[in-house]
Amino acid sequence: MAPQEGDVTKMLATGKIALADHGGDGSFPKAMETDGDDTVQAYDRAADHGAARAAAKAFFETARAAGRRHREWMDRTAHAL
Repeated sequence: MAPQEGDVTKMLATGKIALADHGGDGSFPKAMETDGDDTVQAYDRAADHGAARAAAKAFFETARAAGRRHREWMDRTAHAL
């Protein structure tokens, strides 16, 4: 059965972002960057999973590339502040 509400990971990510909001200009993008790392790692596992169908792998590879671009932007932004 699929979860009906946010899971622990989602709650932790939300809390991490909320706490970073109080830490100054560079804290928020850094928190988003680490959250992006988690997302990209999940796409890595999904795209490389042996049981995934070709269409699913293609979807995850596209999402992984977008996640990496987003993470790189967050990294540049965090270091620019």
